[in-house]
Amino acid sequence: GAVPSELGHLQALETLSLYHNQLTGAVPSELGKLQSLETLALSSNQLTGAVPSELGHLQALETLSLYHNQLTGAVPSELGKLQSLETLALSSNQLTGAVPSEL
Repeated sequence: GAVPSELGHLQALETLSLYHNQLTGAVPSELGKLQSLETLALSSNQLTGAVPSELGHLQALETLSLYHNQLTGAVPSELGKLQSLETLALSSNQLTGAVPSEL
């Protein structure tokens, strides 16, 4: 199944860990509304589409783990706005282009 976009309503959520669950579809842009989120782990699924630029709004985010999916497109430059980001794991996808200079 897909990652429910309704998760974007969980404003107090600090950790969203759904790795290794055979999830399909896109990463919901609504996750960019989770202002308290510190860890977003969606690795080792079958997610497709682009990395949502809205994830650049997650100012508390320390870990973004999206490796081992089927994500495509460029890494959004908006991720460079994540001042608290310590870990960015995007390997084993089909991402294209250079890593944005903002990172």
